[in-house]
Amino acid sequence: RAIVAAAAAAAQAAYSLARVEYTLARGVDAVALKSRCAAISDTYANQGARAGAILPFTSALSGLCAATTVAVVEVLPFLPSPVLQCLTCVAFPGVGAIVAAAASISKARCEVDAAAATAAAAQIARVDEEDLAEMSPVQTVLGLIRSLLRPATQRARSVWRRLRWRVLPPSDKLRVARAELEYRVEMYDADADGRLSREELRELLPLEAEHAFLYPS
Repeated sequence: RAIVAAAAAAAQAAYSLARVEYTLARGVDAVALKSRCAAISDTYANQGARAGAILPFTSALSGLCAATTVAVVEVLPFLPSPVLQCLTCVAFPGVGAIVAAAASISKARCEVDAAAATAAAAQIARVDEEDLAEMSPVQTVLGLIRSLLRPATQRARSVWRRLRWRVLPPSDKLRVARAELEYRVEMYDADADGRLSREELRELLPLEAEHAFLYPS
């Protein structure tokens, strides 16, 4: 009885430890996710601050152009040519308009960066189903197991296909090879137009080399 009780106590302690580690893993993952969102928000905020740093300078340039225009108007009677007077009148206001347009572009960049920073900050307070799935330690462990077993399963599948190919009669080999080729073409046909582009064909050719190795004639 003492041995059974000790074993049950050890199992209960291990179960409690696993639950604690599960909760800690979810907490650490959640903190990492929030930190990533905060870093993205801070990046966009810094970009917005950089784009907005030029706005006071553009405002000062616009004021300088306006003041210069007022001063130039006083010397217009001393200019002999009407064309020169017209050019002098429109030069500084035109420069001011160009500077104002540049400032509007910088303002638009600030608004875009501010919207992106707000969206990233709102992501910190929102947790959707995908985030919950990412923060699940069980799903993470299962994904690691799948990554570990994937090469072995692919190797076993390749061996099985080679063995099956050797025992197939000649009449079935062509049918199996054609079905395999049609399946791979359909899988790599991203736009589903029945034709392969150069990039799609480039991805398919290594698989066809493997297919020739697995299914020798």
